[in-house]
Amino acid sequence: MSNDWQNPPRHPSERDMSGLLLSEAQTGFPGHLGGIRLLKFTSDCRRFFCADLGLTVSLREEGRVLASAQLPSDGIKTKAMDRIHDFALSDEGSTAFVAAGLHLRCIDLLHGVERWRYRPDNVFGFLQSSPRAVAMTKNKYVWCCNDNGSMDLFRPEGAHVARWRASDTPNMVSQMHNGDWFVGSDGFGISVWEPEERRRILRYKSAVRVYSIKAFPREDKVAVRSDVGVSIIDLFNGDHLRTFRVLPGLPFIDVSPDGRTLLVGEGRGVAVYDLDGGQIGSYSLNGDRVLSAVFHPLDGGILAGTDSGDAVRLA
Repeated sequence: MSNDWQNPPRHPSERDMSGLLLSEAQTGFPGHLGGIRLLKFTSDCRRFFCADLGLTVSLREEGRVLASAQLPSDGIKTKAMDRIHDFALSDEGSTAFVAAGLHLRCIDLLHGVERWRYRPDNVFGFLQSSPRAVAMTKNKYVWCCNDNGSMDLFRPEGAHVARWRASDTPNMVSQMHNGDWFVGSDGFGISVWEPEERRRILRYKSAVRVYSIKAFPREDKVAVRSDVGVSIIDLFNGDHLRTFRVLPGLPFIDVSPDGRTLLVGEGRGVAVYDLDGGQIGSYSLNGDRVLSAVFHPLDGGILAGTDSGDAVRLA
């Protein structure tokens, strides 16, 4: 990893403390303006946060919406960039750090306020750059990975702590079981990062294109969804423990709380596999397509986000 990192003083205009009031999403819940493509549970495991294709975010309990907001569009000509790429949640779950369009935004959902926002530097002065992955570290720093190759570390209130660059800055990250490390990928390799120390611990070069990753909850392993199927990799030995094929579908992946099963997108729904590649079950919805799905962190059930904007239990 490059040693080019710094702790620059930040001008307020670079980290805009706008206090922007966000409009509440007028969606007629439980639906969203667009399909739900991202789901994450809060740390208490009772609530979950949704982000959809229409730049709408919401905090929910099962069967009840606690708060919602419509994020402003950045007006990017490339519509695939003008969407929510990733988000991280504070411990209480009411504040979200959302990588959307050209900005990282700190959203206080319960008060409907954008507390601060940050925009990565353009490349060569004119090519627009976007934040692609965001995570909350063990000591409650916000780690943001940008597609211009830079990474930023913030305090939750918005103070900028550090910036550094790497040739393999990840566009997807998953926290490992020790809490200090994250496994990440730029789509072509897999790396382990310790963002609070601004260092990469190891890099594993992938022979296939990586579409999604998920760290195991109790082991130094990662589940990878690639263009050849699903692989399980021992990170520190660099061993492919096994690879198996799954049916075509949206390439998301999750690992169960006990680390014994995998959840993948297949067809218009999802399927559950054991670690040897045996299918345990498959689930779909009449009429709706599943765009995202995660295991419930307590009971191992499946929560799915659909293209109609609903968040439903499948199992």
